Amino acid sequence: MNKYFIMNKVKFGILGVSNHFIKRIILPLQNSNICCAYSLASRDINKAKKTASDFNIPVVSENYEELINTPEIDAIYLPLPNHMHYTWIMKCIEAKKPVICEKPLSLDANQSKKIIKTSKKHEIPVMEAFMYKFHPLWQHVLNLIKTNHIGKISYIHTAFSYNNIAPDNIRNINEYGGGGLMDIGCYAISVARFLIQKEPDRVVSMMKIDDKFKTDIHTSALMDFGSARASFQISTQAEPFQRVDIIGTAGSISIPLPFNPYIDTPSSITVNSIQGSRQITFPIANAYGLMFEAFSKSLKNNLPLPINLDDALNNMLVIDAIRQSDKTKKWIDLKSQH
Repeated sequence: MNKYFIMNKVKFGILGVSNHFIKRIILPLQNSNICCAYSLASRDINKAKKTASDFNIPVVSENYEELINTPEIDAIYLPLPNHMHYTWIMKCIEAKKPVICEKPLSLDANQSKKIIKTSKKHEIPVMEAFMYKFHPLWQHVLNLIKTNHIGKISYIHTAFSYNNIAPDNIRNINEYGGGGLMDIGCYAISVARFLIQKEPDRVVSMMKIDDKFKTDIHTSALMDFGSARASFQISTQAEPFQRVDIIGTAGSISIPLPFNPYIDTPSSITVNSIQGSRQITFPIANAYGLMFEAFSKSLKNNLPLPINLDDALNNMLVIDAIRQSDKTKKWIDLKSQH
């Protein structure tokens, strides 16, 4: 029996009982026939016990260390604040536990390189949780592009924003890896790379830093892929909004809810081509559940992960370059880093 396949389900230990976990992760895990939430650990043990009771999670661990060293646990889901990702990924690898870590994988590319090196050395699978790639909407969009339905991509523009001015929110704490670029800019970078299927040659950016929080609250960037360009505007102090527009030489695709589609409502895209305009609707799907199941199937069948760590590193290289561009007010070359 495969060491990651015990009692018919991959058992996940969860580090931290975040609102994100409760709102988006817990039901897909508990409704899956392939994987489940087996143990919780939280700095607030009473919160962990209540959540475990509410959602039929069998075990509450006293702390993170106890959880990752629990023999019955097959894999770890790590939704802790950004500044804790590197440390706890390394601890999970040491405990021989595969990991799904929330994006971004680490605070910078150097940390990501160390994670990759350690993961390969110990042969422990680690994956960054870009769940949107598993939604059937995005699989269809990628197939439309691959099969030349809109011609060659000319440019992509992503807009993503929300309004959060709470000083105690982790997204507004600089030393926790807060700021818009790390929280939502990473999606805009990822989706351009995902669709164009290559890495940018260079980037240029402009960031507005909040006087109080010292985090970026408005970030704009342009990525040059040679044959195409991708731009984005993200904000943590604007009306909640998200959209991706893909413009090709023979058509376009617009996605009105690209990253957080409703889990109880069909999603849709608009495709414009020489034949006219059409709206394509997709059945209700939960991208998080699909991601956990794809990860679990890889473990059970000893297959490569659906998203490898090189993808996480390449996304982080762009994030680092965007920071550097804002400081130097220059284009930053990336060709030599890939």
